[in-house]
This record gives sequence, C-alpha cells and structure tokens, in this order.
Amino acid sequence: MMSRQDQATGRAGLAVAAVALAALWGGPAAARPLPNPPPGTATATAQALKACPAADSDDSDSSDDSGNAATSDDSGSAPGPDGYIAIPGSSTCLKISGYVYYEFWLLGSDAASLQPGWYSASRNGISTSVNADLAFSTKTATELGAISTTLEMRVNKQGLGGGEIVKVPSGVGNSWQLYTGMVEWGGLTAGYTQSMFDFYTGSTYASLYEPAWSDTRTNIVAYTYSPGDGNLSFTGSLEDSAARNVAIAGTPVTGSGYAGQQVPDVVGQLAYSDDWGSAQAAAASHLVNTFLYPDETLGYAAKVGWAAAGGLTLNLPKLGDGDSVTLQGAYGDGALSYVAVNPRDDHIRIAGADARIVTAADGTRSLDLGRAWSVSGGITHNWSPLWQTNINLSYLDVGNLGPENDFRNIDVQANQVFFPVENLQFGVEVEYKRIEPAEGSLGNALVALLHIERDF
Repeated sequence: MMSRQDQATGRAGLAVAAVALAALWGGPAAARPLPNPPPGTATATAQALKACPAADSDDSDSSDDSGNAATSDDSGSAPGPDGYIAIPGSSTCLKISGYVYYEFWLLGSDAASLQPGWYSASRNGISTSVNADLAFSTKTATELGAISTTLEMRVNKQGLGGGEIVKVPSGVGNSWQLYTGMVEWGGLTAGYTQSMFDFYTGSTYASLYEPAWSDTRTNIVAYTYSPGDGNLSFTGSLEDSAARNVAIAGTPVTGSGYAGQQVPDVVGQLAYSDDWGSAQAAAASHLVNTFLYPDETLGYAAKVGWAAAGGLTLNLPKLGDGDSVTLQGAYGDGALSYVAVNPRDDHIRIAGADARIVTAADGTRSLDLGRAWSVSGGITHNWSPLWQTNINLSYLDVGNLGPENDFRNIDVQANQVFFPVENLQFGVEVEYKRIEPAEGSLGNALVALLHIERDF
C-alpha cells in the first residue's frame, strides 16, 4: 500500500499536470497591459516574490507572502494569485502563459511609399498573419533571495502571396524562436530580453508599422539598485551592440556595412514609479565601425555614437480604470535604433542609417554619424470593462546622412478593442506612416486590420 506521503506526491503531480493542461487549453486572464516595470527593478522583484503561494499544508488554508489567501488542496499545491503553481518536491513555482492571434490586413499604401498596396499587381493588397506565444516562468525561493526565470517562444505564419510584406510581425518566421530567455536574481538580470533603455513601446498592435521609439530585445547583463521604498531605481546594463546596428550609408562592405563587434553598448537608466504613474531617463553608447574601402586593408574607421531619452506616464483613473497617457522623446547621434526601431521599412531605399561614408574631393573617405530625434506618445482609455481605445503617434527626423537618405516620418495608430469575455479580444486598427524624404516623392503607407486574440 502506498504511504500517505507517496499518495500526496502522486496527487500533486497530477494537479500540476492538470493545471498545465488547463493553461494550455485556455484559462481566464486579462488582455495584455501596458509594459511591465523593467526586469530587475525593485518593483518587478517585489511582484515576483508575491507571485508564489505558500501552500504547504494538507488540511488548512494558507497565505502567500503577499497576504493573499491561497486555499490548498490535499496535494499540497494550489494556484497562486497570478497563475503560478507550486511544483511538488521543490521550492519552485511555475506559470504557463501565452496567446494566439489572427490578423487580416488591408494594405492601402501608395507607390511613392514603396510599401505593399493595390497600386501594383505585383504587390500585396491584402495579407493574413497568425502569431503564437508560449511562455514558461519560474520563481524559486532560496536562502540568498528569490530566483526568477522566463522562457518565452514565438512563431509567426505570414500569408505573403506573390507580393512582398517587408516586415514579419515580432521578427519571427515559421518556426519557434526565442523571444525572452532570462534569469533574475536580486538586482541582477541576464539573458535575452527588452533593452533597459526602452520605456514606452506602445499600446496598439503595431502589426506592420511602429511609431518612433526604441523597442529592441537583445542579449544583456544588467544590475539594478533600488534604495528606500523601491520606487526609485538605478540600472546599469551591458547590451549586445549588433542588435542596435541599423546600417551605414555608402558602405563598400556587403550587408549593413558594419565591421566586427568590438564592445557592448553601455546603457544607464534612472526610473521612478508610484501610484500616479512612472518616469524614466536613459542614455546609451553605441560603437559605429566600418571599413572605408572594398579592400579592408586600406582603411578602418570607428566613432562612438550615443543616445538619450526621457519619458513620463501618467495614470488617469478619473477617466477610466487603467487609463493612462504617455509622452517621451529621444535623440541619437550614430544610434538610430534608440530613436526609432522601424523608421522606414521599404528594403529598396535605405531604411535609415547610423552613419554614412563621405568621399572628399581627393578620394579619401571618412565616417560621419547620422543624427535623429523623435517625440512620441500614446493614450489608453477604457470606456468600460468591455471596450478599450488605444492611440499611439510619433514624429521622427533623421539627418546628416545626405539628401538621398535624410527623411522625416509621421506615424499614427488607433484601435478599438472589444473584450466579450475574459481572455478573448476582437480589435480593429488603422496604422498610417507618412514618409517625407529630403529628395523624392512623399509616401503614404497605410494598413487597416482585424485582430482576433485568445490569451491564456
């Protein structure tokens, strides 16, 4: 006969499997909110510590360390308040989450934009996209503090047709690819995740175009120090510089024009959050290096670029539960992706650059850094628990790359989202990009889309 302990262990294993299957099949969860506090900040760490239940008793209710009740069953394991479950026989808690969504696009751009549209039979006038996300999160209590890990994978299936769609949403293709893979311990964050430079990255779907702000995932190692009550934090981060390489105009080198990666980008962040909202200031360095001639032995040039940004989010509870407004600005010198991650995505003309190679009258060549600045923002308004409106907009100015490569962009996006039940949403969105090159015709890029999403 099995002992009471063996029976409890067996029931615990079945409970974990049942919860995991339920999560994969679908369970109640809210629609994706505005961006969470940067990984590694004191706020994020506090949230992590509150997530794990302390359901260790076989015959009594218990509470997690957040003070929320967590009723245990006779397996000794119970779901936490945010979806975590205790793994039997260990001090680790597990959460499985994700989403699947379908989109139908109507592409109404004009020929001058060089974007997909009905202006040419060789281009797509419609397209479809299916995206899936699966994330496994763990939290473990140790004598030296809590350890959190996240493994998140994404896959995309784009209906391309015969015409080109120049951006695959989320940067993934028809196979599962890593979206997040990181370890957090105390103030340490290490892995592949959102850059510590980034602040507001939008509340619209931004399925084809994206307003002008920094929104980059990269390999990082960072440390966050948060004194006092945890509202204020200081973060220093070393980040993969190749993820920030845009291009070098006029390069004789194949590809983006960059030479080998020599040093990481150094990012510093100062953040503050409270009941009223949050604010952040950040700065980063970025090495721009290239070969000046087709023969690499004839000349190499390197300059240190930099970027700085600041943003403010204000919560507006008097307008609606969860309402907010954000305004931010950024400037970059030789670091365009810190100002705009999707400046002009046509794959024909250069889609922005970090620098250009200039040829003097005597034939010698040198490296000039490009300059860019942007202002952007967004607003989220919840009319009711069933209806939500999101608006994002930005202005981008890119210069010092020569008349053939300087340009300005205006991006506007707006959607209306309907939540008929928890964890299910239907949205309609319009995304517009106005492309104003210093030389050439004004372009208008437009997509209207239907979005159907199930979260779990």
